[in-house]
Amino acid sequence: MISLIIDDIGYRLKEGKSIITIQAPLTYAVLPNAPYSQELANLAYQQGKEVILHMPMQSTLGKASEDNVLSLEMGKKATLDLLQKSFALVPYAIGMNNHQGSLLTRHPGGMAWVMAEMRKTGRFFVDSRTSSQSVAEKIAKEYDVPTLKRDVFLDHEISKASITAQFNRLISLALKKGHAVGIGHPHPETIEVINAMLPILEGLGISLVPISEQFKQSELKAAAVRKAQYANASYCHHRC
Repeated sequence: MISLIIDDIGYRLKEGKSIITIQAPLTYAVLPNAPYSQELANLAYQQGKEVILHMPMQSTLGKASEDNVLSLEMGKKATLDLLQKSFALVPYAIGMNNHQGSLLTRHPGGMAWVMAEMRKTGRFFVDSRTSSQSVAEKIAKEYDVPTLKRDVFLDHEISKASITAQFNRLISLALKKGHAVGIGHPHPETIEVINAMLPILEGLGISLVPISEQFKQSELKAAAVRKAQYANASYCHHRC
């Protein structure tokens, strides 16, 4: 399985519409405060696509590129208030990933407040891995929040050749470990490469699935393991 999350939805209406109407089950990470966020989130939902919140978080770069950023200076109440407000601004969001956040995602305290809210509301979290020191996935697991992390950024370099190479890297990871998560953006080059790669995925026997499907499959595998462990324990109880 491969899942593709398209970040930064909400600023560019034309490109946003183009990538939302691709005939593929992509997942769209929508910024809460961008001018076209609600319109594009509604369009994605109408197209049967998944929507998640692309939550701005404090980075190591200094000045934030967005308004209403989760930061280390915020207390618990302010953090939870901003999270709730941001989800309210993105219709149909069933989970969240971080926009920037290379500073905040390193800090267990702030991420613990975030994950407590995610658990309370029954949403999942995808760690965009903007920092190799991120503890977001670890804290999510401690709070029993369904979580995955980004494996490949498709378009850090915006050229068809580079995006294709990164997509092939994503394919290799999926074939190796059974699943992978890629993140891209609504650039025309990214749209073109995704459209070109769809038949290749099919030929390789790789399913392109919404991100929620990866959580479902993970839970099914975990349930099967628990069932097998219970069966073995029961057998041992009677036979061993």
